[in-house]
Amino acid sequence: MPIKLTRFGILLGLLFLLPWLTLTILGGRWLWEHGWLFYGAGVLAIFLLLLSGLLRWRSKQAKALVAEPLVILPNPNWPDAAKPAWAAIEQLAKTWSTRTDLFTDDNALKLSNEILTTVARQFHGDSKHPLMEFPLPYFLKLIVLVCEDVQREVLDKIPGSHAVSIGDLMRYKQWYDRLAVMKKTAEVGELLFNWPGWAFGKVRRSLLGKGLNLVTDELRQRLVNAYIHKLGYYAIQLYSGQLTLDTMVPTDSLTPYSQRNRDEAERAAQSVEPLRILILGQVGAGKSSLINALFGEIKSAEGLLPTTPEITPYMLERDGLQQAIVLDSPGYGGLTDDKIPDALKQEWGKVDVILMVCNAAQAARQADVQQLDAIRRYFQEECQNQALPVILAVATQIDRLRPLREWQPPYNIQDPKRPKEHNIREACAAIARDLSLPLEHIVPVCLAPEKTAYNIEEGLIPLILEQLNEAQRVRYLRCLRHQQDMSFWRHWKQQAIQAGQLILKLGTKP
Repeated sequence: MPIKLTRFGILLGLLFLLPWLTLTILGGRWLWEHGWLFYGAGVLAIFLLLLSGLLRWRSKQAKALVAEPLVILPNPNWPDAAKPAWAAIEQLAKTWSTRTDLFTDDNALKLSNEILTTVARQFHGDSKHPLMEFPLPYFLKLIVLVCEDVQREVLDKIPGSHAVSIGDLMRYKQWYDRLAVMKKTAEVGELLFNWPGWAFGKVRRSLLGKGLNLVTDELRQRLVNAYIHKLGYYAIQLYSGQLTLDTMVPTDSLTPYSQRNRDEAERAAQSVEPLRILILGQVGAGKSSLINALFGEIKSAEGLLPTTPEITPYMLERDGLQQAIVLDSPGYGGLTDDKIPDALKQEWGKVDVILMVCNAAQAARQADVQQLDAIRRYFQEECQNQALPVILAVATQIDRLRPLREWQPPYNIQDPKRPKEHNIREACAAIARDLSLPLEHIVPVCLAPEKTAYNIEEGLIPLILEQLNEAQRVRYLRCLRHQQDMSFWRHWKQQAIQAGQLILKLGTKP
C-alpha cells in the first residue's frame, strides 16, 4: 500500500523540525560572532569520526546472536561408508551458507538434488542412477522427517515465525523500498538545513542497517545450515538402509540366533540383545584354553587335536560386561581342509567382536591372514550396511619365547627392558603386521595349564571393555539389519492379505 503525503502531514513535519532548525541556526550564528565556528565544526567532525570508527570496530567484533547455533552430529551407529558422505555434507554446508540466492529461482531445488546425489554416490557408486536407489515409502518418510525437523528449528529459533506470512514479508519489502526513496529525498533537505543532525542520523542509520544485515544474514545462514544438515543426515539414513518405516530400537529384542544360543547355553531368555564374541584360531592355537581363562573354569576341552566340531555358544557375565555370548569355533589350518565351513561364514555377520587366537611362538600365520581377508571381503561385498566386527588378536604361548626358561611376569612390552619383553613385543608386532591390525589390538597372554593364566584380567578384558563403544555400534547395525528384514517381509505379508481381501470383495460383487 503506497504512502501518501498530505498537506497536513507536511505542515506537521515542518512544525516539528522548525525548533531544531532555529536552535541550529542561532547556535551557528553565536559561534560565528565569537569566532568559534570553525573550532566548533572541527571538534564536532572529530567527535563524529571517533564515534563512527568506534561503532564500526564494535560491529566487526560482535556477532549477531539471535539464537543458539544449530549443531547436528553424525549418528554414531552409521556404517563406515557414512563418514565420507557426512564430510561431503559438511563441505556443502560451508559452501551454500555464504550464498544469498538460495531462496531465488530454483536454487533450493538444485541444493536438495546436490545433497541427495552426494550421499547416493557414496553408497551406490556402481549404479547408473544412484539417486533412484530407494523404495518410494522410505523417500516419503525422509521428506516428512526433514520437514518436521526444519519446522521445529524455525519455530524455536526465529521469533514471530508462526505469525508472519510470506505475503507479509513481501509487502514489508515493498514498503521498505518505497520508504528508502523518500528517505533519500529527506536527507538532501536535512543536509542543507541541519548538517550536524544529518551526520548523526547517517551514522545511526548506517549502524542500524549493518545490525539488521547481520541478523538477517545469520538467520539465513542458520536456516540453510539446518536444511543441509537435516537433509544430509536423513539421506545417509535412507541410502545406508537405516531409515525404517516402523519406530523401533533394534537391540531391544533378541534375534532368533541369539535366542537359540541362549537356549543351547541353558540360560534364561532376556529382552536385550547380548554382545556376541567369536573365537577364531588355528588348530592348537589355544582357543579352548582362552575360553576357560575367560570364564575362570573349564568350559571347553583342551588338547592338540581339534575338539570343537561346530559352533559352540557359552554365556559370559563379568564386571563391566553385563552379558555376552562367547562362540567357540572349529580350528582351521594344519591338516584340515582350507575351505572355510559354511557354518562359520554364517557367524561372521552375527558377531560384534572377533578374538583371533595366534601362537606367538610360531611364524606360520598364513591361515589366519586368509581367514581375516575372507571376513573383510565378506563385509565389503555382502554386508556393506553393517560394520566390520571389532578384531582383536590374542598372542598365546608367550612363555615359549626366548629365553625359554625365564618366566617372571609381569612383562612391560610398551617399554621393554628385559630380553623376554623385547621378544614378546617383536612377536606382537609381527602378528600386527601379518594381520593388518594396530599393535594396540594385540594382547600377549599365557594360558599354559601348569602356570597361572597371565594377562587375561590385566590386558585382554580391559581391551575388550575399551572397544565396547565400537562393538555396540556393530551390534546396533547387526540388529537393525535383522529387524529391517523382519519388517520387510511383514509388510509383504500385510500387503498380500489386503490384496487378497480386495480380490475377494471384487469377486463376490454381483
